[in-house]
Amino acid sequence: MTANNERLLTFNPDRTSQQTLSALSGLGQILSTVKQSQPTKRTTQNTNTRQNTPKACSQSDPGNQTASRLKVNTSISESSSSRHYSPGNQNSHLPKSGLVSDPVSSSPHQLIQGHHPGAVSKPDQIVKVKSSKKYSVNIECDQSICYITGICETASGELLITDWVNNKVKLLDQTYKVVAHCDLPGGFYFLSMCSIDSRLVAVTVDYKEVHFIRVINSSKLIKDRILKLEHDCKGIAHQHGNLYITDGEALYNYTVDGRLRRKMYQDESVTSCAVSPDGDKIYVTNNNSTQLVTLSRDGTVISTQTLPEVGPHMYRLPGLHVTDSGQVLVCGYSSHTVVQVDRDGRQILAEVVTENNCVFRPISVYYSKHTRSIIVGMWYNNDIIVFKEQ
Repeated sequence: MTANNERLLTFNPDRTSQQTLSALSGLGQILSTVKQSQPTKRTTQNTNTRQNTPKACSQSDPGNQTASRLKVNTSISESSSSRHYSPGNQNSHLPKSGLVSDPVSSSPHQLIQGHHPGAVSKPDQIVKVKSSKKYSVNIECDQSICYITGICETASGELLITDWVNNKVKLLDQTYKVVAHCDLPGGFYFLSMCSIDSRLVAVTVDYKEVHFIRVINSSKLIKDRILKLEHDCKGIAHQHGNLYITDGEALYNYTVDGRLRRKMYQDESVTSCAVSPDGDKIYVTNNNSTQLVTLSRDGTVISTQTLPEVGPHMYRLPGLHVTDSGQVLVCGYSSHTVVQVDRDGRQILAEVVTENNCVFRPISVYYSKHTRSIIVGMWYNNDIIVFKEQ
């Protein structure tokens, strides 16, 4: 007799590759070696070569190596006066453990830079708002009034907030209604949050941990993984594969998978941190002296600006945010304002919102490029305020 056997094949994908790819900001780098060449004797040829530079960059010409080198050299020198470095994914240049040097060096191998959506465009253009509206983010299972200490968006546009006292990350829909939440361990310090990729955010937790939370189908939050460090975790920021984390005394630079690159800056009471879209400027707040410190990519102090409006508070992380255009926003807790500081951190440009806009003790601020609005979270307040940009 013939037996008809049915066979069912089931494919179980390896989830490790998905997690690895989600942490990457790119698939690699394009390196260019600039070689010095001897100038040709005919001035006419030099002029023609420079005028044809764009065409030379898009095609190879092995038969005319001298002209090719001139064209590459000309293209790079002309753009160097306005370059904006972007670190990209530097993991391929790092050892598996230990400190590493700054990725931008004097090596002839330079990362070719091009315009990208995160490039700084109008960092000192004043942010102006018009209408505003309040939205309650309190949910039935909350045990206390909300303390909205962190606000961020994924690259896909999902808006998330951290509620410190209730120990939750909350996901909001397009009408600013809470549609999902994720419980976190309670801690002494506030929860700070930043976006990692199109579906992943990172949240600092008091117990020397960074919790990664993933958004599923714009309606659900799941815990992705936990990064355990050797120091406290307070402020956090992310830019092109670089994690910047403060512990109250220093600013550290990590890879997304938790490898320490270097300690960038040290000072007492270093709390909040933020980074410009191009990675050229890093901002930290000093809670004791209510200062905003602006650092270069390698940790060199560019400026120190005292912000009396911020007001010291030993348990609070001052709200600090840099928009996709490079505008720097800082919450004035005591003055009930959100101020804009210039890109170099040297002066206050404007008060974006004030107590007249119903802002009281702001502790978090975020600019949404998807809705063109400023979102403010406050101390001991169930409401967030959404300000539409002019």
